[in-house]
Amino acid sequence: MEDDVVLLVSSICNLQHALGQFAAERGLAGMRVNTSKTEDAKHKRTAKSPINEEKGVLILKKGNFDQALKQYKQLLVSFQAPLTPDFHRLTMDFTKAAAQLKTEASKIRLGSVDVSQEKELAKELNVTASPFLRFYVSGDKQNPIICPVLRSADHIITWLKRRTGRSAEVIKNTTQSETFLLADDLVIIGFFKELDKGTVEVFYDAATDIPDLPFGVTKNKNIFSKYEIVKETIVLFKKSTKSEEYEISSHTSKEDLVQFIRMHEMDLVTEYNGTTSARILNSVINSHAILFANKSEKHYEETYMAFERTAAEFKGKVLFVLMNTNENRNGRMLEYFRVRSVETPMVRIVNMTDSVQYQMQSGDITTENVRAHCLHYLAGKAKPKLQSEPVPKNWDKKPVKELVGMNFEKVAFNEKKNVFIMFYTPWCKESQAFFPLWEKLGKVYENHESVVVARIDTTANDINIIFLERNPSFKFFPAVLSEKVIPYSGERTLEEFITFVEEQVELAKDVKAREETDWDKFIEEQKLKETVKVEL
Repeated sequence: MEDDVVLLVSSICNLQHALGQFAAERGLAGMRVNTSKTEDAKHKRTAKSPINEEKGVLILKKGNFDQALKQYKQLLVSFQAPLTPDFHRLTMDFTKAAAQLKTEASKIRLGSVDVSQEKELAKELNVTASPFLRFYVSGDKQNPIICPVLRSADHIITWLKRRTGRSAEVIKNTTQSETFLLADDLVIIGFFKELDKGTVEVFYDAATDIPDLPFGVTKNKNIFSKYEIVKETIVLFKKSTKSEEYEISSHTSKEDLVQFIRMHEMDLVTEYNGTTSARILNSVINSHAILFANKSEKHYEETYMAFERTAAEFKGKVLFVLMNTNENRNGRMLEYFRVRSVETPMVRIVNMTDSVQYQMQSGDITTENVRAHCLHYLAGKAKPKLQSEPVPKNWDKKPVKELVGMNFEKVAFNEKKNVFIMFYTPWCKESQAFFPLWEKLGKVYENHESVVVARIDTTANDINIIFLERNPSFKFFPAVLSEKVIPYSGERTLEEFITFVEEQVELAKDVKAREETDWDKFIEEQKLKETVKVEL
């Protein structure tokens, strides 16, 4: 038995040796080498390729996001969607910041994620809104630092520098303090006994989260004396003058300081412009009362003073903002709020948490009216300005049809009906004066086969019609195939209204007949083209 086992082992060894020789003769060993080379090549192909960049900003996707986190220990990522209103401006600011960091040879990198394309990545990272900024440190994907809204390249750079280094400038003497106060119209100085430990750390944390304002810190006794400071205190200086003070204690939190600074950084009324926009939008006060007014108009000062006198009473509850309608750079904001210059001056309160607007129900901007509007709003009784009011019950059963945003286009642009519409402001005395006359006109055409008389409250319903005149205004929508709008500019009497309507009805018949003829010709031409294609 033992001899048989030895013989079997010997036979196996001989077989293995023979197979080895056979492989060498037939080139199988070479095949093994070639296979090894193939796997090396495959490994090279699967190696991580460089991340694409656009103007210094990393283009991040699901496939390279983890790679970016491993490669860059400090990575600020912007999650954006191309169709959002601020996309182009934010992209430009982000690009400028990336270029500046590159110039400074910074180790911080900036990256961008298009959330409209990278939906799976956005879901994985729990990104629910855009624009959205997150700062990833040391490759920690699960615990990024949420970045506040940053409105310029400078603010992005400042926030990053404060996050990775000291967040406030150390002021060592009175001369330096005087120079620091000139850095901006509003600066913040912290007066502390120690600059490396203790309550000052809360100040540094607050400064990090407010990159749009200059922060200084000092422990110099001469500076304490110069500004009459005794205890550890935070001071807001406006135009080099002490404005507000906050005594800090061991119980003070970062949130307390941010709240204090954001609440008091504004004037009673802050004009919206390139310098103040970030402060307004970042304000902890979510209710903004906005005065839309032309600063060059005759009665502007009187209007502004009435608005400003009200502001003091609501400080800390409502932020008062001026929007100059005569400033071209404010054009996009006026479009956003759907404000027509002919309607101004006007006052609206905007709730920044849900973007709902509440228009003051009066055309007279007085201290009493603005105050009443603010109180009404804070009590939850103000009427919101919606894209459309609900369609009224029996809206089309009376001589004058009641239109709202939801049924406006369906009624106005009806090719079978000639529609004469009054656009009004409910609290406007001029509009109210025309209600009886408009009812009479409605009764004239109550049973007409093609004429409809209607009205709509433009303060409660958004409609895509360009207005060049104040309410009340009157426009005729003829029964034609194309969407036409004919403004009425004649005398505002019942007789003139009727004459105008009769003329427009006859003109509409001729226009529609020509349109139908042109349409028939177009259809015939299309049929002919299709026939030629088939024959070919």
